[in-house]
Amino acid sequence: MDKKFAVLGSPIAHSKSPLIHTAAYRVLGEDWDYSRFEVAKGGLKRFVENDGAGFTGFSLTMPLKEEAFSVADVTDDISKSTKASNTLVRVGEYWHAFNTDVFGITQAISLASTAPIKVSLIIGSGATATSAMAAISRLAPGSSVLVLARNKTSRSSLIDFGRSLGLQVSRARSLSRAAKMAHVTISTLPGGAIDAAAKKLAASRIFKPAGLLLDVAYHPWPSQLADAWQMKNQKVVSGLEMLIWQAIAQIRIFKTGNPEAELPNEIAVVQAMRIALEE
Repeated sequence: MDKKFAVLGSPIAHSKSPLIHTAAYRVLGEDWDYSRFEVAKGGLKRFVENDGAGFTGFSLTMPLKEEAFSVADVTDDISKSTKASNTLVRVGEYWHAFNTDVFGITQAISLASTAPIKVSLIIGSGATATSAMAAISRLAPGSSVLVLARNKTSRSSLIDFGRSLGLQVSRARSLSRAAKMAHVTISTLPGGAIDAAAKKLAASRIFKPAGLLLDVAYHPWPSQLADAWQMKNQKVVSGLEMLIWQAIAQIRIFKTGNPEAELPNEIAVVQAMRIALEE
């Protein structure tokens, strides 16, 4: 095999990345290997320096995206902006970091709806929420963003980051009220983290979200939050859409070093990834 890649994170058993990467490599005619490893928070540097010796690159998921940025020798502009990376690639003796989550979120939303976005809601304040904020700045420059998150420190940092991108960002006090205003809601929380609140929304007769939901969690699916939106006849986008498109950008990097260089027969690659997820 020419190259070895893997997805790292915790928990990792439910990851669909090996499925979609393997399907993509097959279409591209690449004899590459892609596996997964459980790596807990704080363990990335040790893993890369030891177990990672034979690998060409890694995909990073929760909770390693901030660590990936700090481990890298070279970082792309989006990683520098968000202080988070989801892709590491070895180039000679150095590790290069990229953030393809922003592309994944942008694609997932723009392909699902072309409606104008004047107000967005981001649920959560971690690394993926930061990428969501960067995505909104691309989809709807200068628009309003509401942030719903419990952690005061990370919430404040996320709000400041959004404002630095020229967005009008403020804290959301209520999920129900904010969702009624938001043309796009992006939940960046792990699966199950917001189930109790979502069940209340679904049961409420007066709750009606203003626009689509992108729930980056895809296990289990549909999530309680997705159910709440669907019961009110609003569009829901699974985190699998984001997963596919951030992976497309990763594979572009693995193949050419450039996240913007389209893959040969990329439409067929995306189709193969979708089929792999349905099997």
